This record gives sequence, structure tokens and C-alpha cells, in this order.
Amino acid sequence: MDPSDTPRSSPAQPAPETICARPNLLPGSSSTPLVPAPQLSVVYRFEGLDHVDAVYQGQADGFVYARDGHPNASALAARIAALEGAEAAAVCGSGMAASAAVLLSELGSGDHIAFAEQLYGKTISLIDRELRRFGIEATGFDATRPESLAAVLRDRTRLVMVETLSNPLLRLPDLPVLAAMANKAGAKLVVDHTFAPLLCRPLELGASYVVHSGTKLIGGHSDLTLGLVAGTHEEMDRVRRLASTFGLSGNPFESWLACRGLATLPLRSSRCCATALELAERLTRSSAIRAVHYPGLPDHPDHERARTLLHGGFGAIVTIDLGDRHRADTFIRNLGQIPFAPSLGDVATTLSHPATTSHRGQEPGLLDRLGITPGLIRLSIGLEDPADLAADLEQALATLS
Repeated sequence: MDPSDTPRSSPAQPAPETICARPNLLPGSSSTPLVPAPQLSVVYRFEGLDHVDAVYQGQADGFVYARDGHPNASALAARIAALEGAEAAAVCGSGMAASAAVLLSELGSGDHIAFAEQLYGKTISLIDRELRRFGIEATGFDATRPESLAAVLRDRTRLVMVETLSNPLLRLPDLPVLAAMANKAGAKLVVDHTFAPLLCRPLELGASYVVHSGTKLIGGHSDLTLGLVAGTHEEMDRVRRLASTFGLSGNPFESWLACRGLATLPLRSSRCCATALELAERLTRSSAIRAVHYPGLPDHPDHERARTLLHGGFGAIVTIDLGDRHRADTFIRNLGQIPFAPSLGDVATTLSHPATTSHRGQEPGLLDRLGITPGLIRLSIGLEDPADLAADLEQALATLS
């Protein structure tokens, strides 16, 4: 007989394999941790069949499987809902997953969505290309011109989707007017609020859904990928079910990281907005720059609307137009301290080139209409000293002359 087959006389002395395989439960404690811990378990244990029935039927609190929900997502969702003045919120695997969850939960074959042509390039691809495969019609409009929306609304329009501040030219639509128009037509307004957390509450302005890429300013450290949606209890129940079915849910560790980032969001937002305004004003004085786009500048086409709708600043993004691709590339290569990193919202300042990153692959005609030129540079302002950032930018601009 193999010695390993010999039964053990005492179950109190399990084999090493058993000791290694079975997890210990956490020790009990009359005190609680100050910082909630990440709950990384994929699955949860039950006392028996009645217990699992009660959890599934909502008669008892609990979790079953991480794709359906977990404590860290619940904690993050509760804070996002409170932040947006919503009844509830949901956590998805990315900003695009959050947008997809909303679109797929509201739209079916034969339905129509009106989308702002100023949306993020991947969002346009999702709406105007992928959703068409499901028999969903889509029409673009200029979100800064309400009459443009009126011209595309149909009987089957179910959603209207815009951004609070557009990517990358930072145009600000009249959200209350668009919401009223959508609601009158029997549609819901969806607002991608990624560029402007804390600066306004789209739900209070008439939107039905607010969507965030939590990867950006909410996470704040370029170390997580998440999406967030807020709305009514009924809407969020539907979004969560769909996110689970399509595999769009966010994971525990990154939900925990997002809660950590959220704690400093007000401080970061205030500092970045102030620095962005200061730099935008300085950059307008540079002869090397064709145009500076920032809603805090008096000559921005939506400046007065921004003064009315936004509170606490005009955002952390400043976009400049250097004229052509060669000048943009020269500028990028001479910015030793500000990296070319195609995202935004980090604690450190970064830059991106929309024509080759966020809007890559879009129709040239659309880029022309939006003013997204090969010379456009999008700056995501971080927490550095404004004078240091100004010096970095000015020395790179000097190389263009």
C-alpha cells in the first residue's frame, strides 16, 4: 500500500495538502479596520440551499459571484450615486463598458439613438458601427446647436448621448435644453461626465444617465480601468444584470483603488482646474500656438454657458492647436518632463494627440467638421507647480520658432 493511502486516525491532524488548500477564515475582532479592505474572492460560501435562495431572491444580504457583484463594487457604487445625486450606481470594467451597458440595456432592434458628433472616438464607433449590427439606427448631431438635435429626433429615438465637456475641443452643450428636448420626444439623455466630475450634476440638469470613465479623474493615478454609471434604482438593476450577462462588470481590486482615488478627487479637481486656467491664459500669449481651447477663457464659444453650468472650475484639460502634424511632433519630442501618454486624469500632467489616438480611424470629414486637426495637442493638467509646467511648455514651444 502507498503510504499516502493510509487513513489518518485523527481528523484534527490534516495532511499538509489539506492545510495548504483550505483557506482560513479571518479572525474575529471587536474593532473594525479604518480602511475597508479589498475583497478579492470570486465566489462566496453559503450555509445551505435556503440561504442561497434567500440571497438570490433579495431576502438576505450577500454576494454569490464577483461578476454579479462584490463588496468593493457596492461600496464604490454607493459613493458615486451620492456624488451624482442618483438613486443608485453600477460599476463596469471600463468607461466603454459602462457606455455599452447603458446602450444595450435601453436599445433594441428598430430603435434609434441620436449622438453628439463631438463624442469620444471609440464611443462613436460603438454607436455608429457596432450597434448597427443589432438593427439599431444612429444619427449624429452638433450638441452645441439644439436645433441640430431637433432635426434628427424620430418616433423611435430612445436615447440622446452627449458629453459634458467634449473630447478634445471642450465644447459644452446646453444640458437642460437637450434634456428637455429628449424627454419631450420620449427619449432619455445620457451624459458622459468623464471630463467634469464635481463640476456639475447632469442628473439635476435633466439627464437620465450619467457615465464616467473611472480610469480618468476619479481613479486619478493611471493605475486602474473602470467605468461607472448612475441613475434610478430600476435603471441600475437593469444595467447590472446586463453587465453580468455580457461580462462587463468591474473587478474588486480596481473598485477598491477607485474608492481610494475618489477620496482626493475634490482636492485634485480644484488644484488642476486652477492650474489649467492659469496655463491656458499664458498659452494664449504664445505666437507659436494657432488656438487655445479652454472653456474658462472668455473667447471660448461656450464660456458663458460654462460660467452658468459649471461650478468649482472649468476642467483639467487644455487643448492647443499648433497648426500641423510636424509642429505637433516637434513639440511633443521636446517636452522632456511632460510625457505623450494617450489618457488623462493622472496626478502628473500628460499630453495626447487626438488625431492619432482618441479619434484615430474616424472619418476625415467628421474630423474636419469637429476641428480636430493634425496639429491638435490635448494637455491633461496634473498637480505640479504651475510655474514648472509653464517653463516646460514654453521651452518646447520655443523650438517651433
